[in-house]
Amino acid sequence: MLKINGNERVLISPLGWGLGHATRLIPIISDLTERGCSVVIAADLPSNELLRVRFPELEYIHFPSINIKLSRRRLKIVRLFQIAIRFFLLTYREHKQIKKLVKEYMIDIVISDNRYGLWGATEQSVLITHQLKILFPAPFKWAEFLGRWYVKRYAEKYTECWVPDRPLGFRFSGELSSPRSLPSNIEYIGIQSRFSDIEVERVESEWDFVGIVSGPPPQRDIFEQILISIANRLKLKVLIFQGLPLGPRLARTVGNATLVSHLPDDQMAQAIISAKLLICRSGYSTIMDLVALNRSAVIVPTPGQSEQEYLAKYLARHNLFISIPQSRLLSLTLANYRQLASANKPK
Repeated sequence: MLKINGNERVLISPLGWGLGHATRLIPIISDLTERGCSVVIAADLPSNELLRVRFPELEYIHFPSINIKLSRRRLKIVRLFQIAIRFFLLTYREHKQIKKLVKEYMIDIVISDNRYGLWGATEQSVLITHQLKILFPAPFKWAEFLGRWYVKRYAEKYTECWVPDRPLGFRFSGELSSPRSLPSNIEYIGIQSRFSDIEVERVESEWDFVGIVSGPPPQRDIFEQILISIANRLKLKVLIFQGLPLGPRLARTVGNATLVSHLPDDQMAQAIISAKLLICRSGYSTIMDLVALNRSAVIVPTPGQSEQEYLAKYLARHNLFISIPQSRLLSLTLANYRQLASANKPK
């Protein structure tokens, strides 16, 4: 592990593709501050705002990463190439920028969550990722070895590569974190969740189900509209977390659905463990949050996002979650809802 005396200045920088890369850094930030380190957060505005609620005393830098917009249907070939090219260019640009940030803010250690260009500017640096094996869509399966090579090559440029999953036994990330050839500097650091240090009690929920929206647009907006449609079509009372820390502070209602942009972690945790039924995406950070709360859910992978599609099938196969494709969720009936609520009761 890192050599920390307690007086280091540590720069922490999550990828801005959704908020999960920021939320899973919360236990690491807490640990570093408890040891006496000065932590500087360098991230996109939504990630900075989310972390500022939990850690108002820290320094924050607006350090934009990649801005992804997915297809309204599935990822198209041209769009995939555009994303790949932008990702490579981002890595090159960040590698140049990190040297300036380290010098300006007198940084001793850099911790990057899925930002591959933040190596080499300090004696100690860490890459955090659960995707040592990047899964490609069906037409590009033949090229997965290139993704593994890319991740391994850049992971080994850092002093250490941390994987947020169990060191031994069952791994929630499955084959994503277990390719044949591992980086030489790898360390499995256990489940990392913003709810790890939160203790809340289950209460009687007023909601028929709770939905959690996450990920990049426009699919996040499509998912939100599907949840609202289910609430109003089936006349169910529904709470929807929009995952928008920069959104309006007051809740708003759309028929039977109540939408909240963001809530403090303890309030969100209580709503999750108390929900009669929970519906959310199958992003890995969301999975870690649910594992930390010992809560199952109906997980709906983002269409065309190979990682989420794999995780949904893998975790459902081990009877940990119920997986439903988005196309099937659209036609959910009241009988389906009752069946799912019965099978997905909170523990």
